[in-house]
Amino acid sequence: MKKLLLHIVVAACLFFVVDRLLGLCLNYLYSRSNATDEYKISYTNSSTTDPVLFFGSSRTLHHYVPSIFEQQLGVGCYNAADWGIKNIYYHYGLLGNILTRYTPRTIIFELHPCDWLLTPYSGVERAASLAPYCGMSPACDEMLRRAGKYWPCRLSLVYRFSGSLPNLLAGRWGTMDRRLKGWKPMEGELDTCGVVAEEYPFPVDEERLALLSRFITTCKQRNVKLVFVVSPMYVCSKEDVFQVPRELLLRRNIPFLDHYRDTTFVGHAEYFYDFGHLNRKGAELFSTILSREIAHI
Repeated sequence: MKKLLLHIVVAACLFFVVDRLLGLCLNYLYSRSNATDEYKISYTNSSTTDPVLFFGSSRTLHHYVPSIFEQQLGVGCYNAADWGIKNIYYHYGLLGNILTRYTPRTIIFELHPCDWLLTPYSGVERAASLAPYCGMSPACDEMLRRAGKYWPCRLSLVYRFSGSLPNLLAGRWGTMDRRLKGWKPMEGELDTCGVVAEEYPFPVDEERLALLSRFITTCKQRNVKLVFVVSPMYVCSKEDVFQVPRELLLRRNIPFLDHYRDTTFVGHAEYFYDFGHLNRKGAELFSTILSREIAHI
């Protein structure tokens, strides 16, 4: 019995040592990766100190050009958005991590229906991208608990990076141009054949809506100015897709700049890469228009 206990203790110690050593190596690779997910998450959580941050999913990643906003607003800006249907679970955890380091002056938040609707493939599992930062903030840890990732991440450093292994091996061969401060332009023009409006026939998720309200409350407590935005689509739903968050933001006295049906862009294929994402030309024009609006808020 004593031998068995001794073997268990030795095995546990070996696991701990090997896991920590490999975890430190993976963390080193993670912090230096140029793949979109790893670079964006690493830099946003650990390094950025810009007064203005852009939050959101892929539409933010591709639509908001920091250099244009910097010219108009006169302060540093960073696009903290990431692709992969990142939603309010991810955004709330990310906000908590950022606020442990510094307090940005303004957050410009691009709303997506997955932030308040029960859309498929966009649940709490999206917060798992924050696994490398387990323990950084209570907000991050809460989201990882909801996603069922907290205790595995606490137990194993290697586990925190398990979803990033292919990109960690690719390392510097990623496609992020760091000079663009988080913006990732899309090159090309929309093929309009067969394009139809994206519909959202999903019920409101009260948990996500409550978390969106907590995001607002946290920013107000830290005196972070919030501006919520919806950027243009090539074709739009006939429904009032953004009615629920619009009412929430009105009650909370938060600016909401709705460009969803902006006629400058809707139906103009030359500004789009696909039906939901602006190309470089469209992003630069949209950023010019929006930065002027925000300058007056």
